[in-house]
Amino acid sequence: MLTRAQQLILAAQAGRAPSAHNIQPARWRFAGDRVELLEDPARWLAVGDPTGRDNQIALGMAWEGMALALSAIGVGLARPEVRALSYPCTSPALRIAASATMATGAQADALAVQVDRRRAYRGKFRGASSSQRIALAQCVAAHAVHVMPAREHSSAEIARWYDEAAAAAFGMPGFAAELYRWLRLSPDHPQWPRDGLSAPCMALSRWEAWGASIVLRPGVVRWLSALSLTGMLAAESAKIRSAAGIVLIHAGPEVSNFDIGRHWYRFWLAMTAHGLAGVPMSALADSPGHAAVLAESQRLPRGNRLVNVMRFGPAPPGVAQSARLPAHELLLDD
Repeated sequence: MLTRAQQLILAAQAGRAPSAHNIQPARWRFAGDRVELLEDPARWLAVGDPTGRDNQIALGMAWEGMALALSAIGVGLARPEVRALSYPCTSPALRIAASATMATGAQADALAVQVDRRRAYRGKFRGASSSQRIALAQCVAAHAVHVMPAREHSSAEIARWYDEAAAAAFGMPGFAAELYRWLRLSPDHPQWPRDGLSAPCMALSRWEAWGASIVLRPGVVRWLSALSLTGMLAAESAKIRSAAGIVLIHAGPEVSNFDIGRHWYRFWLAMTAHGLAGVPMSALADSPGHAAVLAESQRLPRGNRLVNVMRFGPAPPGVAQSARLPAHELLLDD
């Protein structure tokens, strides 16, 4: 149904979907009129994502990315058959996460053109215009099933809670080593053009990246943790307070992480269409205590879980695009 050249383009477009630490766990296989999404367990974050929640979300985002890419060439996807994946995963073998039948005759999704424009911006935002603030509020309202704005005057509290949660994460055994493995702080790193968290994407200057390459080494982190100094490693209060808006991504118990990933990606792309950049503040959702505090203080719908928290602001010019694996590595033979 699709040529190899088309499949490579589709895999590259779907590969632009975000994932924790930019691990890119999604792989693709086309067979006739069917497309299969597979997970590469070797890229799972065993320490930072022990339940596989973030992997499932990333796979859902990748699936939505493929649906968007297919729509641009007039191909639609049937409702996916999603498989429950168990964690921890002890086998390195790829495993099918979802599959569906393709059919021609689909209309192009308006969000498809935003895929290459989307950016995660981790720096300080400059002031948003009134029109951008209105667009942000309207976009949140349009996705109100899974997105809600943070309550007024709560950004300082959220910033403080984030710094606490992020600092506490460095005290988890193995966390610093896993994070360091995915950092790309110099162009000399062999994985710099392929994956991970690069210095430009973390809004680090050359000297900040050099400093991070020293203080974020696992041995140094252990020393700082022993002295209760890990707060200096993750403090982002000023950046958080600069945001034009903070939103909570949430879901009811009936919504799978795969499906929330699909909805979340569409929301992020819709924000991109309004000239806004955002970044997840995952430490808040990863910390059970802080997630509970947020759910109560922000009046999350009863029974819903906090999936993540994002800050948004005007996308500054020249924000780096995160690295991606080459398409031929994402595409499997049928």
